Amino acid sequence: MALIVLPSSGPEVERILDDTFPLWHDGLTRAAYGRFWTAQMRTPWGTGHLDRVALQDGRHLVSSAKRYDLAYRVDGRIRRVLGIGAVFTPPAYRGRGAARQMLTQMLETAEAEGYEYAALFSEIAPRFYEQLDFVPVPMIDWRLEIDRKDGGPPAMLVRSGEDRDVPGIAEMQATRGATARLSIERSEDYIRYGLAKKRLLAGLGAPGGRAVEFLVSEEGHQPVAYLVCVVQDGTWTIEEAGDRDPSGARLGGMLQVMLSRHPGETPPVIRGWWPASLRPPQVRLCDPRQPDEIFMLRPLKDRSLPLPPLSADDIAYWHGDVF
Repeated sequence: MALIVLPSSGPEVERILDDTFPLWHDGLTRAAYGRFWTAQMRTPWGTGHLDRVALQDGRHLVSSAKRYDLAYRVDGRIRRVLGIGAVFTPPAYRGRGAARQMLTQMLETAEAEGYEYAALFSEIAPRFYEQLDFVPVPMIDWRLEIDRKDGGPPAMLVRSGEDRDVPGIAEMQATRGATARLSIERSEDYIRYGLAKKRLLAGLGAPGGRAVEFLVSEEGHQPVAYLVCVVQDGTWTIEEAGDRDPSGARLGGMLQVMLSRHPGETPPVIRGWWPASLRPPQVRLCDPRQPDEIFMLRPLKDRSLPLPPLSADDIAYWHGDVF
């Protein structure tokens, strides 16, 4: 059986979308689910860094997955990383080792092409991937409690984010990521891709079901803090955030401003993955949980993971970077 790269659209991709829709539709209709994939592929980052592969047995596709071309900073060095997502085997071909064979070929191909690590997020028990030498990476999903400011919200300018803010956001993220042992390198196009993906998911879904807040605080016409938040079913999920201030005080103030816009409502549940280096004085982290998505990492070339082993405090990885 051979590993093949699929075109961005066509009958093979449509069959995969038909099969995977019940699992990963995220509230979209089948038609919107297809448009969601097509639109991602048309972004500048998606065009060069995202595709689908499948294991082909004769005329049949017996397993498929998404491939992401990523860059991580691991112990101070930039490493090329294969991201693996949406691993799926149709029911008719299960129990024959198709997914394992496909993943093995993906890893061998990636190593030959110069990738140094492979990464994935598992929604199942990690044992299957551990048998392929993937190792779970510790992550924490926190609930955020925001101090209410007496006398109203802080006097700071908070506006909607714009494309002109992206270079400043990339700089903030690079500075913060450099202090961690493991972080994802977030280029300007990658940041734009993440924003587009969240907005597409909200726009293609049912009216009022999901909203995306992209907010910026600026000084001297330059962004100094920002956040991207998905609002759904009374929960605010902080997808990513940043602050030029090492303490994160501006970001804490932005969260206070957001809350002040909803004075008469039941306070939302606010959750997010939060790097150890970012601790706004107005924010308390509580109720730690293991995320539903289990982050897993595997070395390719040198077959060694970072030493000493990673802890959750060593990682700067936002929920919005899940693939």
